[in-house]
Amino acid sequence: MKSIFQKIYLSHRTNINTKITNISDVVIYEDHRTILNVLFVKKLNNELEFPVNIVLFDNHDDGCYPSEQAQETINKFNKKIPSIEKFWTFVEFELRGLDDDWIKAGMELGLINNVFLFNATQSNFGFVEKYKTKKFGIKKIYDLENVWDSISNRGYFNDVIKFDEYGELWEDFGWVKDENTYKYSFEPENKFIVDFDLDCFSTSVLEKRIAIPKEILFDKMISGYPKDNHYYYNSQDFIKDLIRKAEFTTICFENTFCGGFKESFKIFEYVDELFFDFELE
Repeated sequence: MKSIFQKIYLSHRTNINTKITNISDVVIYEDHRTILNVLFVKKLNNELEFPVNIVLFDNHDDGCYPSEQAQETINKFNKKIPSIEKFWTFVEFELRGLDDDWIKAGMELGLINNVFLFNATQSNFGFVEKYKTKKFGIKKIYDLENVWDSISNRGYFNDVIKFDEYGELWEDFGWVKDENTYKYSFEPENKFIVDFDLDCFSTSVLEKRIAIPKEILFDKMISGYPKDNHYYYNSQDFIKDLIRKAEFTTICFENTFCGGFKESFKIFEYVDELFFDFELE
C-alpha cells in the first residue's frame, strides 16, 4: 500500500482540473465541497501552511453545521490523519449534498481559518459570525455583501469613519494603512486562497436563475470609484490583486444554482475574461 504521504497530483483526481495562468494557479471542479479534497491534498503534500483564510465569492453562505456523524468522523481524522480514500469518502457521503456545510467542516478539520464572503444574497449571517470549533478555537465568517459595494463610498473597505466597527475585519483580512498616504491596501500576513462559486454572479429573473447579463456585471466590475481611502480603482482591479496574492484560486461550477450548465459556463467565461485574460479557455 502506498504511503499517504506520497505526493498526490490533483490533476489526476476525478472531477478536478488544474490550470496554470500568469496570475494564479486555478483548480476547477463542479461541487463546492470538493474544495476540502483540494485543501487536504495540499496539506498531505506539505504545499501550504494550514489553516488558510478563504476570500469567497458565493451566492450562499455555506455555513451550515456538520451533522453529528460528520463531526464524529472529523474527530477521528483529527486524531489520526486518514488516507486520501477515506477522506474522499467522507466528503462525498457524509457532508451534505447541498454543499452548504463545508466551511465549518473545514474549520473543524483545521484546514480553514477565517472566511470573507462576497456577493451572497442567500446568507443567514449578519456582518460576522464567530464559530467555536471543538479543537482549533474561534473562527470567523464575514458577510461583506457585493464586492463593488464593499470598496465604494461607505463600504466595508472604504469607510474609515467606522474604524471601531470594522477594525477587527481589517486586521483579519489584511487591510493595511500606508502611513505616508493614509490609504489602505490588501497586504495579508495569513496565507489565503480565493474561491469562486460561479453562482456569485447569477441572479433571479421571474423566478428563474440566470447569469447576470454581461453588460451589467462588467459595468459593476470596471466602473471606477474615487480612491478616497484605498488604492483600488474598481472591483476588477481589487479582485485581480486578491487573486495575484493568493496561494491559488479555486472555481466550482455548481451549475444547479446558476440556472443550469449553460448559465454556469457563461459565468465561467465572465470570470475568465475579467480576471484571467482568457487563460482558462
